[in-house]
Amino acid sequence: MIVVGLISYVLIVQSNTHFNMAYHEAILKGSMRLVAVGMSRYQNQQRAQWFEFCKTQLGLDVQLKSAVSAGWSDALLKEVKHQQTIVKRSLGNKTLQVYSWVPTAENLIIYAELDQFSEQQVYGSVQLILKELQAHPAVEWESLLAGMQASFGFTLQRRDPAQLVLSAQQRQQLQQGQTVLQFNNNAQNLSTLQVVAAIPDETDYLVMGPVNLFDFLPFHLFIVCGVVAIIVMGFTSYALVRPLLVRLKRLEETAVKIRRDDLSARVTVDSHDALGRLASTFNDMAEHIQRLISSQREMTNAVSHELRTPVARIRFGLEIVGDCEDTDKRLQQIEGMDGDIQELETLIDEILTYASLEEGTPSLNLQMVDIDAVLAQVKKETDQLGRGVAIEHVPSQEVGELRFAECEERYIHRITQNLVGNATRYAASRVRISSACEGGMYRIDIEDDGPGIPPEQWEKVFVAFARLDDSRTRSSGGYGLGLSIVERIAYWHGGVANVNRSSLGGAKFTVIWPRKQSLRKTMAENLPGQHHKKRFWRAKSSFA
Repeated sequence: MIVVGLISYVLIVQSNTHFNMAYHEAILKGSMRLVAVGMSRYQNQQRAQWFEFCKTQLGLDVQLKSAVSAGWSDALLKEVKHQQTIVKRSLGNKTLQVYSWVPTAENLIIYAELDQFSEQQVYGSVQLILKELQAHPAVEWESLLAGMQASFGFTLQRRDPAQLVLSAQQRQQLQQGQTVLQFNNNAQNLSTLQVVAAIPDETDYLVMGPVNLFDFLPFHLFIVCGVVAIIVMGFTSYALVRPLLVRLKRLEETAVKIRRDDLSARVTVDSHDALGRLASTFNDMAEHIQRLISSQREMTNAVSHELRTPVARIRFGLEIVGDCEDTDKRLQQIEGMDGDIQELETLIDEILTYASLEEGTPSLNLQMVDIDAVLAQVKKETDQLGRGVAIEHVPSQEVGELRFAECEERYIHRITQNLVGNATRYAASRVRISSACEGGMYRIDIEDDGPGIPPEQWEKVFVAFARLDDSRTRSSGGYGLGLSIVERIAYWHGGVANVNRSSLGGAKFTVIWPRKQSLRKTMAENLPGQHHKKRFWRAKSSFA
């Protein structure tokens, strides 16, 4: 506000200077034009006398220069010759430079420079006008005044004394041949200047003006205006900032609620400006924190249950080994404990993998990968396990670069491995894997001919540690983390995972993600229900 006040002050000062200089310019321009006209009318000695008379009356160091030898630019000379008289302001508006063309064969220019204006220039201008009138018959005075009026820029006229409002002192001054300056206020309450002078041997008076004068702003008035402006700007700023403060207060209150374990608290997003985007980001963060804490609690409960069974078997096995004297039975129990330890290692590996994907965005080494080759590799690896299920790999029909998708190969391999392993566990005799590129998206389909999954369970299968059967024995297989890992990997690639019915009669799991990550935002807008606040399974209708 202080800077605005200073700028306003500078502008006012510059405006004062401009209008004041404009008034001075009008006086000087008209006066110098009369000097030039007189120079063209007189010759030799009379010209010199006229020139000295003008210098004395105006109180200026007026110079007579040749346009050829003065050293001025051609552009300046052309402008002077065209306009007859011009006024230039020096840098900073400190001085006025006046050029007036003398209409003679000698190409003369009258030049004067003024750094301080005084009343003498006004009085001198009046005397020059009177001299010009006396050089012509009285019948020509009206036309002469009209012509001079164009140079001066304000009214020049003859007035009857009865038409003028003059004091007794002013009338006495006029009778003595003096020039009178009258300062008045017009209808707009602006200060005006009017110059009155007696015409020799005439009863009429010569009147210059009235000329509107620009009143300089008093310093105390500037202070008052500045204070008022600061108060107005202060209240205006407060009125603009107040809504922002209210919205920030709501954001703060929501943060306090979350700090007090109310993880469901959210900020109302009521705009799309900077604060609206901040509120939306805050809600996303709160949603992520709530999901992480919920996942952590679920994991803690599930892990404690998963660990209890193998640990109990190991403890039971140790008791048997300690009491058993039969070597074969002892070795059998030791072998069983080794299997339990292997089960614990597998569980820990799954938990660490899921936790790393759940904590935040992993650093993905994205490359263009031949997806069909990854599926072929998974088929080969699964066949070597000898699970007794026929795995059918449907070769991709894509050609050229459409066989490739941008991803991290080890994660896509992990997705496919988890889904194929899950399918072989429940399939009756057959598993089919395929891939395709559709409209900038790449998809992997894993199908089996097993019992399938009821539609009401489609959401549950992607929840960590969730299994469709009630048992948690070794025969049920897995720990309920495989599909959760699939979902998280798909999410970090900008895609989704969902389950549906297969044409083979069992379940069909589909993973889809942008073929190129540069298309990620565009594709996200075209996939309903894919917002990270919602479960990815809700997008299943897009791939049905």
